[in-house]
Amino acid sequence: MRNYYLYKKIVRLLFLLILTSEAGTVFSQNKTDTAFSKRDSSLRQEKITLLNKSQQKSQLLQSTATVYTNQLITTPAPSFLQALPGRLSGLYTRQRSGVQDNDDPSSIIDFRIRGQNSLILIDGVPRNFSSIEPESIESITVLKDALSTVMYGQRSSNNIILVTTKRPVQTAFKLSATAQHGVQNQINLPKTVSAADYAILYNEARNNDGLAPTYTAADILAYRNGTDPIGHPDNNYKDLFLNKNAYLDRYNINIQNGNNIARFYVALDYQNEDGFLRTSDVNSYSTNNNTNRYIVRSNIGIDLSKTLNVSLNVFGRIQNATQPGTASTTSAIYSAISATPNNAYPIFNQNASLGGSTRYNQNLWGLLNNSGYTKGTTRDLSTDIEATQKLETWLPGLWIKGSISYNNTVDQTVNRSKTFAVYTLQNGANQTYNEVGTNGSQLNTFSFNSRRTYTYGKLSLGYDKIFNNHKVQALVLADQQSTTLDLQLPAIYTNFAGSVTYSFKDKYFAESALSYGGFNRFKPGSRFGLFYAMGLGWDIAKEDFLKNVKWVNTIKPRVSYGRTGNSNVGYYIYDQYYEYGGTTAVYYFGQTPTSARGYTELALANPSATWEKANKLNIGLDVSLFNNHLSLTSEYFNDTYFDLMQVRGTSTQIIGQTYPAENVGKNRYTGLENSVSWNGKKGAFGYFVSGNLSLLKNRVIYQDEVAQTYAYQRSTGLPVGQTFGYIADGFYQSQAEINVSPRVDGFTPVPGDLKYRDLNDDGVINQFDQTAIGTQKPLIFYGLTTGFNIKGFDLSVSVQGVANRDILLSGTQEYEFQTGGNGQIFQHQLNRWTPSNATNATYPRLSLAAQANNLNQRNSTFWIHSSAYLRLQNVDLGYTLPVSIANKMKLSSIRVFANGFNLYSFDSLDHNDPENNNSVFPLRRTFNAGLNVKF
Repeated sequence: MRNYYLYKKIVRLLFLLILTSEAGTVFSQNKTDTAFSKRDSSLRQEKITLLNKSQQKSQLLQSTATVYTNQLITTPAPSFLQALPGRLSGLYTRQRSGVQDNDDPSSIIDFRIRGQNSLILIDGVPRNFSSIEPESIESITVLKDALSTVMYGQRSSNNIILVTTKRPVQTAFKLSATAQHGVQNQINLPKTVSAADYAILYNEARNNDGLAPTYTAADILAYRNGTDPIGHPDNNYKDLFLNKNAYLDRYNINIQNGNNIARFYVALDYQNEDGFLRTSDVNSYSTNNNTNRYIVRSNIGIDLSKTLNVSLNVFGRIQNATQPGTASTTSAIYSAISATPNNAYPIFNQNASLGGSTRYNQNLWGLLNNSGYTKGTTRDLSTDIEATQKLETWLPGLWIKGSISYNNTVDQTVNRSKTFAVYTLQNGANQTYNEVGTNGSQLNTFSFNSRRTYTYGKLSLGYDKIFNNHKVQALVLADQQSTTLDLQLPAIYTNFAGSVTYSFKDKYFAESALSYGGFNRFKPGSRFGLFYAMGLGWDIAKEDFLKNVKWVNTIKPRVSYGRTGNSNVGYYIYDQYYEYGGTTAVYYFGQTPTSARGYTELALANPSATWEKANKLNIGLDVSLFNNHLSLTSEYFNDTYFDLMQVRGTSTQIIGQTYPAENVGKNRYTGLENSVSWNGKKGAFGYFVSGNLSLLKNRVIYQDEVAQTYAYQRSTGLPVGQTFGYIADGFYQSQAEINVSPRVDGFTPVPGDLKYRDLNDDGVINQFDQTAIGTQKPLIFYGLTTGFNIKGFDLSVSVQGVANRDILLSGTQEYEFQTGGNGQIFQHQLNRWTPSNATNATYPRLSLAAQANNLNQRNSTFWIHSSAYLRLQNVDLGYTLPVSIANKMKLSSIRVFANGFNLYSFDSLDHNDPENNNSVFPLRRTFNAGLNVKF
C-alpha cells in the first residue's frame, strides 16, 4: 500500500513538473508534495533531475512557443484562444467582440503569428472551432518559422496554432470533477446623454445648420423634471434593458485509467452562459441571448501487440444559442440601445400599448419580448482513428503510422419570430393612437445555415535511431484533406513531405524538410508546388571549455531558412463563370432573347493563379542557466511574402467587368521576439515568473497601385494596411480664419468645423491632401505571468499589453446623430465646439446636415487615437486542502479556487475599449469561483 501511494505521488509530481517546465508556469504543488519530499530526500533529488530534463529545449531547431493545461484552465472564457493573450511570444491577439454565441475563431479574437492569420490544428487536423473544454487540452503550441510549418505544404505560410488534447496513459483509475460559477459584466458600454441634454444639443445642431429649434424650453424642463413620462420620456435603455450581470456555469468530469494493454481518457463538459438582455416573463419561452454547450470526448489507446498500437478519438459537441426574433437579433438590440435617443418614445403608452412612431418603430421592449425568438444549434462530430506499427524486426527504430479523421459540423436555426406594432398618440383628449407596423403571427420554420465536412487521411513512415554519439530521425508522409462547405465542390489539399533531423553528441544539430503540396482549385497541371526548409544549431554549453561550468546548461544559437506556400485562391477562378437571370443579364443562350436564358458574366477568370509564397529566415538563441531555473529565448525573423493575390489598382473599368485577384503583391515582415522565465523554490515556497516581448515591423514592398501625383500618397513602402486621411489642424475658430485658409473643395466650412492641412500648397483641400495617418512604428506586444505556491495556496497573475498601435475611431457610437440624423448623442460629444468653448473643445460643432458630417467625419488625424494598453488579463487564486483531510473523505485532492478574466485595462481612451472599439458587443469581465475534486 505504501508503494501504491508513493507511485501516485511520483506520477502527480512528474505531471506537475512537465506542465511547469517550458514556459515557467505555475507550480501547483500542495502539501502532498511537501510532505512527500520531507519523507524521502533521495526522491527530492530525483524531482530536481526530472525538472532539469523537462526544461531542456527540444533538439529540433524550430521556432515554437508552448503553453500547458494549467495556464488554460485559469481563464474562465468559452474559447481557449481567450486564454492565450500575452502568454506566447510572437502571437498577437486582439479581442474583437464580446459576442457569446459565435464559435468562429476570427469573430471572437484576432489572432496572428508574426503578422499572419493562422491555421488552427487540433490533434494535427485542421478544425474550425475553438469552443472546446480546456481541461482536455494538454498543450497549445504556435509554430512560427518555415522549418516548423513547411511540411503543411500550401498551408505553411501563415503559421499554425497546434492544439494537442490529452492522450490516455497507463495509470490507476483517476476521476477529476470541476464545478464553477461565474458572474460576468460588460465593460466600456456607450455613455449616452439624458433626454434633456439630447434636446438641448439637437436644437444646437439645428441652429448650426440654420434651422429652427425643435424643442421648447418647456419641453426641456419636462424632460429634466420627469413630470410627463409619456409625452416627454427619458429612457435610459442601457439600464432598462441590459442586466448588469450575467451568469456563467461550467461543469467538467474527466476520467482516465489504463494498463499496459488498454488506456482511456473520457471527458464530459457542460457550460451555460446567460445573456445580458433584460426580458420579461410574458412568454412561455426565453427571448434572452442564452448560450449552452455540451461536450463529450473519448480518447482510447490499445496495444494489440507489443508492436501495434491503435487509438480512437471521438469528440462531440452541441451548442445552442437563443436570441430574440430575426428582426431583433442581439446585435440589432445592442445597436438600438446605443443609437436610440432617450426621448424617442415612451416604452408604454397610457393604454399600455407599445410606444413608437414612424421614425422610431422598433420599441425596445417589443424587440426583446414581442418579436418571438430564434434558436440556433451547432452540432460537431469529430473522429480520429490511428494505428502505429513498429517495424523493429525489419529495422530497429523503424515505424509506420496511418490515420483517418472525419469532422462534420451542421449549423441550423429554428425561427419562431413574429412582428409587432407600435402606437403613436394622435389625440390626447380622445386617447386615439396611430398604429405603426403589424402584430403578426408567429413563424415556425426550420433551416440549415451551413454544413461543413472535413475528411483527412495521413500515412507516415518514420525512423528514430541512436548510433553512439549520433541521433537520426527521419520522417516521410503523405496526407490529404477534403473540405466540403454546403453545396460547393470539395476543396482538396494533397501533400507529400519528408524531414530528416541529425544531432551529434547533443551538441551539433541539423534539420531539413521538404514538401510537395497541391490544391485542386488551381488550374489542372499547375496545382502542385515544392516547399523546403533547413536549419542548423550548436549547443555551445556542451563544448569542453564550458562543460565544467555547472551553472550553464544550454547556450544554443540556431538558424533556419525556408520557402513556404499559401493557397489563397478563390473558387476555381481559373474558369470563367456566368450567373443566370436578372435584368442585368447580358448574354443569351437560345433561339431568341425573349425565350432564351439570360446570363451575367461574373469576375474575369485568372487561369494563371498560383499559390502565394514566402521566404523565411529565423535566427534564434536558447539559453538555460542555473540548473535550468532561468530560461531565455531570443529570435529575429525576416519573412518576405510574395506573389500575393491582389486586385491590380491600375485596372480599368472601361470593359465593365470585375477584375480577378492576381499574384502581384509583395510584403515583408521582420521582428524580434524575446521570452524569459525563472522558476525556483525555497523551502515550501515555490515561485515563477515568465515574460515575453515581441516587436513586429511590416512593409509593403510592392503592390499594383494607382499612380499617385505625390509620393506621400503611395502605399508602397508603408506598413501593410496603412490608414490614409487628412492631417487635422484643429478647428476653424472664426470666419476670418476661414477666409484666409485654403478653400475646401465642394464645401463651405463654418467656425467649429475641422481644419485640414494643405499638403501640396495649391490652396485647395481635396483628395490630393490625403496622406498616411497613424503611427508607422513597429508594433510591440508583450505579456507577463507570475505566481507562487506555499502550503496549499497558489496564485497566478497574468498581464498583457500592446504599444505603438493606433485606431481610427468611427461609426454610430463615435459620431453624433447617426441613422439619418435620428441617432443618439454621447457624453464624449458634450465637449463640442461652441463659440464659448472654442479653445477647449475636443469635438467638432454639432450638425444634422450630411454635408457637414461629410467634412468633419472624413478620415483624419483627429479621429486617430492611441490604442496602447496594459490589461490585467487573468488572476487565479486557489487552495488545496491538506492530503490528510482529502484522504478522510476518500479523495485524492480537493482544491477551491477563484479567478477573474479581463479585469482592468490601463489605456488613454475615455469611451472606447482599446481592443474591441466600434463593436456593438462590449467585452465581458468575469469573476469566477469553483471546486475541483479528484478521486
